[in-house]
Amino acid sequence: MRDYEFGNFLRELRARRGLSQFQLGMLVGVSDKAVSKWENGSSKPQSRILHRLSEVLGITVDELLACKYYAGGFAMTKTLWERASRALSGIYGEVPPMEAVNRYFTEYEELKDTGHIRYFGFLGRLAGLSGRGEGHIQPHGGVGASFIAYILGATGINPLSPHYYCPCCHMFWPVNVPLCGWDLPPKKCSCGGEMIRDGHNLPFEMLRPTIRRAPHYDVSVSANLFRAAEETVFSSFQENKVVILTKEEPGSRTYIILDEKYPDLKNGQTLPFREYYDRLRVYPAITLIRNEELDAWKKLEEETGILFEDVPFLDKKVFETFLGGDTRGIPEFGTEFARTLMAQCTPASVHDLIQIPGLCHGTGVWEKNGQALVSAGRSIGTLVAYRDDVFRYIQDKVVRHSGSGSGFACHVTEKAGRGKYARDGISEEERRQFLALGVEEWFVECLEKIRYLFPKAHSIPYVKQALTLMWYRVSYPETFGKIILKGK
Repeated sequence: MRDYEFGNFLRELRARRGLSQFQLGMLVGVSDKAVSKWENGSSKPQSRILHRLSEVLGITVDELLACKYYAGGFAMTKTLWERASRALSGIYGEVPPMEAVNRYFTEYEELKDTGHIRYFGFLGRLAGLSGRGEGHIQPHGGVGASFIAYILGATGINPLSPHYYCPCCHMFWPVNVPLCGWDLPPKKCSCGGEMIRDGHNLPFEMLRPTIRRAPHYDVSVSANLFRAAEETVFSSFQENKVVILTKEEPGSRTYIILDEKYPDLKNGQTLPFREYYDRLRVYPAITLIRNEELDAWKKLEEETGILFEDVPFLDKKVFETFLGGDTRGIPEFGTEFARTLMAQCTPASVHDLIQIPGLCHGTGVWEKNGQALVSAGRSIGTLVAYRDDVFRYIQDKVVRHSGSGSGFACHVTEKAGRGKYARDGISEEERRQFLALGVEEWFVECLEKIRYLFPKAHSIPYVKQALTLMWYRVSYPETFGKIILKGK
């Protein structure tokens, strides 16, 4: 049976590039007759040819196989990769450190055949809106696990291992500690500049399950930036058709990035969410959510004259105030459950603080699990609070045992994160594999109780915001009380 859809799509791509069948064949290493057969639908390119074909035509393999553009067009993808390459050198100097270079190209090989860099570029543009002090934009999700997203400005979370970095002379100094970079002591560079303490050791493998499907992002937005954020959606994906899904309750809008298979829908058309979401959920989507809490943060900036981005959130007094227990008005830490956790676990570092949201949001993670381990003397920093903790633990065992590869660690992490071990148990084969790797019994028992695990990249931005707000509370207690604690 002929595949006319693929053939017609390929012919359109070739025409856009101004290539003849002979020229396209030469570029990908086949004859013009092979290209002709692809275009008339009598055959399809072999898998080994698809990657080369996608590179020549300036489209991802996913888009090529789906016979549609996810968003942004040819030029946008190329431009964003060029921007990412420049950003790598711009941040880390003309000769970036090997850790940064290695991470960049590891992600590049994973992402180049997907459309995700377009969405990193979009999130970077949104961050630019909030960077002017006119309001706040808060993306949700695990984009912080991507180094390329970081250098494009889509996230402020650096996933590299803990390190010092000098923005003046580009000195990069990795530090082999099992903590996050925010726990490193202040340090001066040899050039005299103050070194940045950063790095959260976030494995890109945590993002891998999501990059082979259409991206969906939820983004909280200050009210005064909502219109600008909406305009950014349409301008970022102007070569596609964007329709808006609205719910009965106000406060959020979902923007679906469509291809040309829906001629009955118009660009910018507003549709009821319930009626259309199931039908359109296979396409990339961005949901903008009006968030009054972000409006309060903007007012806090206005009355103090200090922008969030300028707050020294790693101030020692801020952390000590956290340990005091009064975290009212502080997101992720203001609930009774979070305060109880803080009291029982006594965090000793920012790394420990980051564990708290994971223990709160996970299911089967704290009660009758982590709680018992803490009572038995285990520190909060060594608990399984996130999927990343499972991956790092198993990956370390694998590396010690066989030297390389992350496949088994990914396998265990995926099953643990979705509660498959809790529902179905651990097979005898996996138990033998755990035994061969030297996996400790407490860890195995922990996996059997977990029903859901949060990705760590979700929580780190929340902790940074919490520390920032605590700085305002310590530095401007009356203003903080008037704006944030009013009514709490």
